[in-house]
Amino acid sequence: MTQSELYYRALLTKFLDNRCDPEELEEVMDFLAADESNVLLLSVMQQDFFDSSNSCEDMSNESSGRVLSVLLQKIEPPVAVTINSNRKYLMIAAVVAAITVGIFFLTLYFWTGQAPVKNKSCAQRFKNDVQPGTNKATLTLGDGTKVDLDDAQNGTLAKQGNTAVVKAGNKLSYNSINATDEQVVFNTVSTPRGGQYQLQLPDGTMVWLNAATVLKFPTVFTGKERRVEIKGEAYFEVAQNRSAPFIVSVNNSEVQVLGTRFNVMAYNDEASVKTTLLDGAVKFKSGVDSSILKPGQQSELLQTGKIRINTGIDIDAVMAWKNGALSFNNADLKEVMRSLSRWYDVDVEYQNVSFNQTFIGELPKSLTLIEVLKALELTGNLRFGIEGKKIIVLPDPK
Repeated sequence: MTQSELYYRALLTKFLDNRCDPEELEEVMDFLAADESNVLLLSVMQQDFFDSSNSCEDMSNESSGRVLSVLLQKIEPPVAVTINSNRKYLMIAAVVAAITVGIFFLTLYFWTGQAPVKNKSCAQRFKNDVQPGTNKATLTLGDGTKVDLDDAQNGTLAKQGNTAVVKAGNKLSYNSINATDEQVVFNTVSTPRGGQYQLQLPDGTMVWLNAATVLKFPTVFTGKERRVEIKGEAYFEVAQNRSAPFIVSVNNSEVQVLGTRFNVMAYNDEASVKTTLLDGAVKFKSGVDSSILKPGQQSELLQTGKIRINTGIDIDAVMAWKNGALSFNNADLKEVMRSLSRWYDVDVEYQNVSFNQTFIGELPKSLTLIEVLKALELTGNLRFGIEGKKIIVLPDPK
């Protein structure tokens, strides 16, 4: 690192600690306005937020606001920040820059409202850390045999009917070995909490399974339809076959498609079943009610059995789980905790907390649980702890 880089690193650290005098502050702001500041600021902020797992000290609101205002000017299109006194927002602004050594992401955690909690007992609350989920799943064959896919070697795992089950890396494929003799056997791929997986069905349809998901399907599709059954969440890229519509059965309802891309979220602990269409066309049917979705729309099956169509859906937020992120879009505390519970395979215990807080933001799924909870603590309203495989949600001690 050059003398200039060392100087600005020290200056940025001082700035984040809110210790700059007026002259130094002006120098910092000039430096932040330059594109070459991004890489150095990234490393300083990563160290400030994540390097010390035993510290809960964070930037002041004033410092974070100054940094945010500069970074937002670098984002195209401009980002509007809405402050609502009744809700606290966790905002994560990503600044992407192309540099000679590659592409990096600068993440800034910004909170509105009261200052974050300065709690010296962080090490006591976070008694241990929990690693993020990985690519793992269990394959259940037609005869009931179970195969741990994360431990299995690459290659042909089994022959189910007239189909070869082949593993290649973190992907499972079903390849026909005798198209003239169609023997149907049903298989199941299930991901645990803390797991995700990808597979290719016998017709070429690609499926990505989120954590705590079960997909049941035949080893060969016969007849006038291609039907699978799901519990949990999955993203489908359906192979076209107009003579045999693709049907996803979920919670006594079904999604009918010909060839399209869509996401189905059908966890038992969620309030509704949501089907979000990326492109193509699907028909969502439940009982006598049905709806035709257009790209960018979402059907929501309510507990009353009624279907509601939502428009203006943030597709990036819906697909964040597949693209390596935890995304919260006006999510309440319990929704956030359910998401963390699935990905980190943990339980949640609430201790006298208010549930009227709303979160907006996105976090990488590669973060450890401590790193995620520290980011959530920047709202200033909550504290968290970890005991073994349990998140403890605590109120602000003020």
